[in-house]
Amino acid sequence: MRKNILITTPRFPYPVIGGDRLRIYYICKELAKDYDLTLLSLCETQEEMQMPIPDDGVFAKVERVLLPKWKSYLNCLFTLPTKTPLQVAYYSSAEFKKKVDEFVPQHDLALAHLIRTGHYLRQSDIPKVLEMTDAISMNYERVGAIAKSSGFKNMVYSVEQSRLKNYEQEIAKDFDLSVFVSQVDKDYLFPAGSASRDKVLVCSNGVSFDALPCDYQPDGKTIVFIGNMTTVQNLDAARWFAKSVMPELVKRGNYQFKVIGRIKEQIKEEFNCYANTLATGGVESVAEAAKGAIAGVCPMRLGAGVQNKVLEYMALGMPAITSSVGLEGIEAEVGKELLVADDINDYVEVISNIAKNLDYAENLGSQGNEYVKKAHTWKGKLFPMIKLIDKLLN
Repeated sequence: MRKNILITTPRFPYPVIGGDRLRIYYICKELAKDYDLTLLSLCETQEEMQMPIPDDGVFAKVERVLLPKWKSYLNCLFTLPTKTPLQVAYYSSAEFKKKVDEFVPQHDLALAHLIRTGHYLRQSDIPKVLEMTDAISMNYERVGAIAKSSGFKNMVYSVEQSRLKNYEQEIAKDFDLSVFVSQVDKDYLFPAGSASRDKVLVCSNGVSFDALPCDYQPDGKTIVFIGNMTTVQNLDAARWFAKSVMPELVKRGNYQFKVIGRIKEQIKEEFNCYANTLATGGVESVAEAAKGAIAGVCPMRLGAGVQNKVLEYMALGMPAITSSVGLEGIEAEVGKELLVADDINDYVEVISNIAKNLDYAENLGSQGNEYVKKAHTWKGKLFPMIKLIDKLLN
């Protein structure tokens, strides 16, 4: 008889877009091959509550709990004087807790997506897995450093960072297994000698190759950035590139910067006012929107974990140019399979060189494509995690 796994998520995983949804979906897709999965998910809107479930065979049962934004904001307000991270308070729901308590006895194992739902399972007496993905506190630490250097105050990040680091380290003690996408994140929270280090696994991300065909046809001028522009990390990276790199780059030629991904209308208008910059907003096909680009950039200064956009550029067969932060968790060979740039001059020189030598660019993109096909299939990357879950269940 197939055993049952309870999956708890802070956001409804459909439609499968965005890094966090993509990762938990493929984890579940792999688990569904051998187990029956129940999805218990928080939803922000009635639209999510009523969204049809695709006939993909991943979940045997789906249960949704509505948590509107106003309640989440209220949760955070009441939590400010306490030591509970706002990341946890935002996703607090008595109804969700009731459902968790109801479902746990009916399942053989529970998997929580992020610490946002991990706290609901801390006291459960069945085997438990915490898919942490990133060290959120490391990301907040980086945000705080950028905020200070930029001259604006961000009290939320400074207060939240210390709360988060302690909370992330403590919650792992209550789980049989915790999982990150990058060794950098694991080492940040659980350095050598940490009590929970032996229960922490690193499994990187894969790539959805069906949606990202390798078809490099450079137009000689377009540089793309792919990402959800409602996140602080992506917004900071794309804005820095548009404001700092593009003015220098256009001195070398008629380059265009194309920002592809979901974006607020006000921010879209801002980007479209920058010289030689176009923000597309959400698109039906990232591959189509990115077609013709000479390279994809990932100038991340914030963030943690693995940057899916770098893997996506390589899947599309175009040269990937990333910052050192964006390289974390990716073991491709720098100079052969992708390029690294960390300041304005680096980006200008690297992009100019690619544009002048498209044979070199094509070879770089081809090598990157070979790397990602070999090293970043979802099945391959998630195998160690699935194997340990099998061990917990048997």
